[in-house]
Amino acid sequence: MSLVDAFERALRENPDGDAVQTADRTVRYREFDKLTQVFADELRAEIPPGGFVGIEAGRGLGAITAMVGALRARRPFVFLDSRDSVSSNSEKVRLLGVRRLARSREDGDVDLADVPEAWRAKESLGTPSVEGELCYAIQTSGSTGEPKCVLVRPEPLAVVVREHAERLSVGPGSRTLQFARLTFDGCMTEILWTLTAGACLVVLDEARLAPGAELRDTVERFGITHLKTTPFALTATEPSAAMRLRHVINGGGACRPAVVAKWSAVAALHNAYGATETTVCNLLSGPLDPEGCRDGVPLGDLIGDCGYHLRDIDDSPASAGGPVHRGEIVITGSAVAAGYLTEHGVRPFGDGTEYRTGDVAELRDGGLYFVERLDHQVKVRGYRLDLGELENVVCQAESVAEAVLTVESHDGSEVAGDDALVCYYLGDADPRELRRHLEGVLDPYKIPSVLERVDALPYTVNGKVDRDALRGNRILGEDGAPGPDRQVITLVRRLTGVGDASLEDNFFALGGDSASTLILVAKLRELGWLDAGVRDVLRAGDLRVLTDQLRERSV
Repeated sequence: MSLVDAFERALRENPDGDAVQTADRTVRYREFDKLTQVFADELRAEIPPGGFVGIEAGRGLGAITAMVGALRARRPFVFLDSRDSVSSNSEKVRLLGVRRLARSREDGDVDLADVPEAWRAKESLGTPSVEGELCYAIQTSGSTGEPKCVLVRPEPLAVVVREHAERLSVGPGSRTLQFARLTFDGCMTEILWTLTAGACLVVLDEARLAPGAELRDTVERFGITHLKTTPFALTATEPSAAMRLRHVINGGGACRPAVVAKWSAVAALHNAYGATETTVCNLLSGPLDPEGCRDGVPLGDLIGDCGYHLRDIDDSPASAGGPVHRGEIVITGSAVAAGYLTEHGVRPFGDGTEYRTGDVAELRDGGLYFVERLDHQVKVRGYRLDLGELENVVCQAESVAEAVLTVESHDGSEVAGDDALVCYYLGDADPRELRRHLEGVLDPYKIPSVLERVDALPYTVNGKVDRDALRGNRILGEDGAPGPDRQVITLVRRLTGVGDASLEDNFFALGGDSASTLILVAKLRELGWLDAGVRDVLRAGDLRVLTDQLRERSV
């Protein structure tokens, strides 16, 4: 069944049900049918088959009307957000040959207007040439390189949407919060699984979606039953007994055991995985059990018309010919999108039926578990490390909600080389206890040099952790406080991340190693203890002994 067929069935079966609710208006399916059909007729009259229409990506009834209207008219669409750069929107318009833009009126109707002059290109590439029909175009986030324009077909999207609705029990009475920005592909499933199943889509401005107290209030106030959101939002928001949630879906990043424990107490929590290039979602778990997720959260079972295999990334002879239990996820089947739209036309992925995701995963106990991005593998202390794998181990520790690992200099500056593994984490875990936990489960070379507890993690606009911002917060400088006690404690806290390090602590028990010892000695000399040496640190049973030795020397 096509998306249009499914939508029209929902209209027939639930004409008086709520289709779209905004902050100040609720539209029933009967009225929504008229709004979308009027716009579909206008599109057929103005845009030839295969021609793209732009849709203004505002949060409101109009954008949803335009999207469904474009589907009913069988005209491919692209969302254009005025908050994005002029160059980004101009490139989409030029590549796709967009000439007309759907703009929302206050009454929910949609008007077709010319593309704003600032976005127009002198030369357009015209309608993309592909075999078969297109549904939409969307630009990748560019978090792992330059943004690319992906062309997606309607048939595989219809299968993904139908299976979501079935597995998540979406139907009349269900209420989905439209969370993702319209320029992110996650919006496609949450909008369409709702409107093809006769459920209600709740569309609100972004201020009401801010993770934390605002999102919690929104879910409660609007009686949300289905919520698909990011790991950041699930970590930052506390569930409540006043919520009517039935299903919560983690998407867009690794799901942590602490998130499973928290949200599975109020709803069925699912983990989802997919790529823009493979029609939004390829794996979806059933309801997750906290006890079964202590050692990691599975990506789930296949969803949609696709398959997968793991491509061997280990070049050692021992792996040749044997089963691959860890490798790059390669998605196969018709769910793979038509390709990237480039200056030279459409560039398919591989042979057109497989896409290398760049994500490393491992098969364990019959389940597939995310490890890390291939381009996030690092080399520290002469070893190749998967930061995602280590982050997952840290998150298995009690009282750790989230963890992010980076490779930095020991002192956080950009002058020294990147020679330290630094772990930032959310939670109440004491860094000393956390280090003892890691020492019991990790090889010594995998244990972070610095364990730094933080109150919040910075995120980019597309919901990814901003590692550059984390690094920028670790600039080691002089504290300016008098006396060796305060100065040594300040240095040690910054080098190890242990914010409550005291004079009774041993530097090496806090995480100090040979590299950070050299940094500590160098900083002590900068502060005036010119004869301070590595032996002083090695021989000091605790930091009090070290400061006593320094106090006896002239400064």
